[in-house]
Amino acid sequence: MSIARLLARVLQVLKTSLIILLVTEASLRVVNSLYPLERPSALSEKYEVEWLEGERSSRLNGLTHLYVYKPKPDGMIYGHRFQVNRWGFRGRDFLERDLERAETFRIMVLGDSNTMGTGIAEEERYTNVLEKKLRERYPTVQVEVINLGVQGFETVQEEKIMRRMWSTIRPNLTIVGFCVNDPNITYDYYPAYKMPLPEKIRMLLNRSLLFRKLEPLYDRIYRQINHIPTFVEAMQRAYNTESRDWKIFERSVHNIGLWVREHTGQPPAVFLTDAPAALKEGMYQQVHDTFVREGFIWWEVDTGYHSPVSRFESHPNAETHRYLANALFQTIVEQNLVPEK
Repeated sequence: MSIARLLARVLQVLKTSLIILLVTEASLRVVNSLYPLERPSALSEKYEVEWLEGERSSRLNGLTHLYVYKPKPDGMIYGHRFQVNRWGFRGRDFLERDLERAETFRIMVLGDSNTMGTGIAEEERYTNVLEKKLRERYPTVQVEVINLGVQGFETVQEEKIMRRMWSTIRPNLTIVGFCVNDPNITYDYYPAYKMPLPEKIRMLLNRSLLFRKLEPLYDRIYRQINHIPTFVEAMQRAYNTESRDWKIFERSVHNIGLWVREHTGQPPAVFLTDAPAALKEGMYQQVHDTFVREGFIWWEVDTGYHSPVSRFESHPNAETHRYLANALFQTIVEQNLVPEK
């Protein structure tokens, strides 16, 4: 075969390949307009954080990072208003305890993205719904439910935030919202592994829906070749009672329980914000026993009802938050935790 014919054939193959790629891209965009294939840009995370410990490079190290959100009254996240108060938490502002009425009954809630309310409106969070129900039930008591949930936190960060905010809030009741991955502070599973491409080329390719849908295949191959743990494997490692992660988790649980009892004379409470099925192979009992051993009251909230925000967002939706709020409300009322005048 002559060089001219070979070049002609190569050009024909390239031309055909380009046409196939363009047709595929166009087809994907048509499908995406009718049935979204990726998270819409309007629902992307849009918030800034203020680092208290560590730095941005340490965000994937669950032991060293600590941050709050930068105060902002009119931000947006996942299509919902993202109001950040002066203390760096999502929600309305609140006063220092010394400036609040003495009879105010304050509930401090520690937690992660489930508690912060990823994917839902602020007023739909279980803490907001709970506060509304308690105020209706106890009209003569000024009840405040203060949400200190921050996306990406584990129990070790929740302890640090509790200590940092304690003198400001001085709660009457402390509640911890526990999530299945809270003991996991080794973040091998979480980073998204992307093709090693020059930034300018990546910026160009990222405009292609086809590229954005194909790149996750590289992530899967990279994980297999480099033996990166799956989510289930990462949890199993964290729940190994001899692991570094679990020992740090146990210490954090101990410290929260001890601090709250010493400062209020009352034990803290904890409940599961995930569906029970998320804790498998004895994990549920392991977590339960750890908290109870450290003096926590385990509030048995049947989260068998657990629906995600959408197929792009696995956090609990507004209906699930209402379910959690109703269960917490019933427990607080039954145990007479709010003193009536």
